[in-house]
Amino acid sequence: MSTKTPSPMAAAPVREAIHTVNAPPPAGTYSQAIKSGGLVYISGQTPRRPNGDRVLDEPFEVQAELVMQNLQAVAVAAGSSIGNAVQVTVFLKDPRNSAAFDAIYKKWVGNPAPSRTLVQSSLTIGELEVNAVLAVGP
Repeated sequence: MSTKTPSPMAAAPVREAIHTVNAPPPAGTYSQAIKSGGLVYISGQTPRRPNGDRVLDEPFEVQAELVMQNLQAVAVAAGSSIGNAVQVTVFLKDPRNSAAFDAIYKKWVGNPAPSRTLVQSSLTIGELEVNAVLAVGP
């Protein structure tokens, strides 16, 4: 009778939920991020403070900076950085804000910049929402 030793990879979880108190808690049934296969998938971040308060009456630039801070907080909790983003999706209520967003965004992302999609959206929770996929590793 032979016995097999389980592979160390078999014991590792396929998906790891990421949570940090330095970014807003989920407003629904989702994780702040999921880490899997060397990537981190960060859920859409909206202009909310880490305690969950929405920042809807502030200018676009304030909302955009807060969204990027939230993305970075989740990225750090996952062992990465927004500078390691490989794909970013940006939902803007008003596409005329794309240049203002880009001015803020380029301060956060690495070089080369990740691939990015910009989508006009009829958001009801602020001027923008951003999600990202990041690389994790050495």
